Amino acid sequence: MKKILALTLVAILLASCGAASVKTGLGHTISIAKSVDATADKVGTAQVDTVMAAVTFDATGKILGVRIDSSQVKVQFDANGKILTDRSSKPKTKVELGDDYGMKRGSKIGKEWYQEIASLEQWMVGKTVDQVLSLKVKHVDESHPAVPDTADLSSRVTVSVQDYQAAAAEALANAK
Repeated sequence: MKKILALTLVAILLASCGAASVKTGLGHTISIAKSVDATADKVGTAQVDTVMAAVTFDATGKILGVRIDSSQVKVQFDANGKILTDRSSKPKTKVELGDDYGMKRGSKIGKEWYQEIASLEQWMVGKTVDQVLSLKVKHVDESHPAVPDTADLSSRVTVSVQDYQAAAAEALANAK
């Protein structure tokens, strides 16, 4: 998140120094699809997944820089609706978690989430949002419905990218 804010501040500074053709926008997606009900035998989890993207564009709409982060906030509750999660906890984003996120041990390519996202960000630079949205993807399973299916990304990105694409598109719509 700190990188997203830093990129935004740099873009604002550039714009105020006469680089008016450079615009930055923020985009996001929010989902509660992974939430599960509590039962008499099992606690429930309200999960909010938020993807955030700060994207800087040139005058032609090409991406000059992008920072993506994601937050998975999980709140557990019992069958009576009592919250079991520590309300004073301060959840970290996936970038803030870094290696502690723990994706690497299950990754087919041995990469952590922040490493795969850095590869996706790098791939996005120099492209338009339309090019980002038209990335060829494949359905791997229910948790991975839109994984890159191109030679230049398949070996570096195994996460599903539809929310990152949507956040970049919203960032363009919000760019100022």
